[in-house]
Amino acid sequence: MFKKPVKIKSNNLAKGSERKTIKDLFCKSFPKATEQEVNSLLNNKKEPLNCIKLVTHDNEVLQVYLIQKQPIFFSLRDKIFPTVFLLWKLPHLIPNFTTHPQVMSFINSGADLMLPGVLTPPGLPRYNNVLEGTPVYVNLSDNKAAVAVGMAAQSSFEMERAGGKGKCVKILHFYGDYLYNIDGNSISLPNFGPPDWLTLKDYVDDFPALGGVKVKLNEVKPSLVEPEPLKELQEVIEEISIEDNDDDVDELLHYCFLASIKYSKTLTLPLLISNFFKLQMLPMCPEGSNLDLKKTSYKKLKPFLDEMSKTGLITVTEIKKGVEAITNINKNHPKYCEFYLKPDLRPKKDSDNNQQTIITESYVITATVLPIFQPAGYRKGDTIEGPNIRKHFTDYIKQNNSQSPDNNKLIHPNTELLQTICKTQNPITWEEAFEKTFESMKSCFKVKSTQQQEQILNKGKVQPISMTVKVRSGNKKVTLIDNLEVFGVNINEFAKECQHGVAASTSITPAPPGKKSDQLLVQGNQVVFVHDLLVEKYKIPKRYIRGLELAPKKKK
Repeated sequence: MFKKPVKIKSNNLAKGSERKTIKDLFCKSFPKATEQEVNSLLNNKKEPLNCIKLVTHDNEVLQVYLIQKQPIFFSLRDKIFPTVFLLWKLPHLIPNFTTHPQVMSFINSGADLMLPGVLTPPGLPRYNNVLEGTPVYVNLSDNKAAVAVGMAAQSSFEMERAGGKGKCVKILHFYGDYLYNIDGNSISLPNFGPPDWLTLKDYVDDFPALGGVKVKLNEVKPSLVEPEPLKELQEVIEEISIEDNDDDVDELLHYCFLASIKYSKTLTLPLLISNFFKLQMLPMCPEGSNLDLKKTSYKKLKPFLDEMSKTGLITVTEIKKGVEAITNINKNHPKYCEFYLKPDLRPKKDSDNNQQTIITESYVITATVLPIFQPAGYRKGDTIEGPNIRKHFTDYIKQNNSQSPDNNKLIHPNTELLQTICKTQNPITWEEAFEKTFESMKSCFKVKSTQQQEQILNKGKVQPISMTVKVRSGNKKVTLIDNLEVFGVNINEFAKECQHGVAASTSITPAPPGKKSDQLLVQGNQVVFVHDLLVEKYKIPKRYIRGLELAPKKKK
């Protein structure tokens, strides 16, 4: 990120109130920092604290916080990352990964840290205990001082499953980059010695002094534990994960299930099992919680629904070969009757949930046509819908006796305004006159989505949501979705829903010139899922969605 030069947009000295806000942000981001450490770092008002707004070479905007002209931490996408300077003082703030000194040359070249280059301590967990996106830092086998900072490319569990292959850390900042040298810093890398787990102090007993008690060779315990086979290691990790987390996740799974079958406003029977989880259960998940089936003791939805079926709470039937659906809910079952949600936690009323995204095609009143609408109180720049345009235009024609006396279907442009709009003095039909009036105005459309309270006004004609399928290198297909934001869809949230719904990676491309919204890319041909999500959750009318014909054909 900081391998290439950066642009400084602003540099402001933090005042008292701002300093307190920054301190609160620091404490929230780094809970392992003690009060004494925080006060020592941020409470000394004699040391100036500056906030710099930077733009990187790839147009990423972020804030950097400096103390005495030395970068201490920076904020990126709502996350706070310490710099190497801060980690030299407080190395315990975030987890770390150790690599070989030779790997540093690759990091300096802009590469991420890969799993094959990571040294792991004996015992578990080998890859700390981090989630994907967690801020982490990198040190070396001969020096535990931080040399790079980034975020975990995947969770510790996924790293174990990867078998030593793939990414470990996405590098954002490293020793010697442009952030490090932002104010001409020339501090050399300190040498704190190798990490504690790589020293021999824990194994002194294995090598007694000369003349000491001799130990038989077969009694000597190896200083480093031989790595277990990956399969056994996964089983150990899964057991630990189940003991620590499965009870809570299973409880959340039952909560979402009962909430959906009792309080969902969109549930209709029979309900396909393939749609039940993403359309009914996930929306019931409490705010701040994440329901991941893989972390439950069931691992998949079907074993869970089979158990619920055995208890008599629901009936699951195979409606056709290979397709199962929930066909009945036992509302007299004790679990169903006992489950209760407070009204404020329940889904919104039917009228709110069933409300569609409303797209209203309108026009902007220009100076040319203003005299037609001025008597009704309209002003230049106001928006007006098509039916109202016809109504006021008809009133204007009648007031000026512009209708042909010989043929009611014709209009005679007998005023200067009509001649300007119709661009002729000869009689024309009503429909032609309406079209000329529309052409004299600017097109626009209003969007009232189910996700936003306010109405969105867009210039130009309605551009539907477009889905296209492209083939990239390696004959891999991707689905490209355009114009989501035009219809009030939060593209970041939509990307997450696609990522979780079809277990595929996503990326967002900034809007190119001439486009009104960013473009979303989803790996694979996901046309059907995207279409269903837009129609069923976001309530986008089908006539404003293009590309369903590109869906993969069903195998016979």
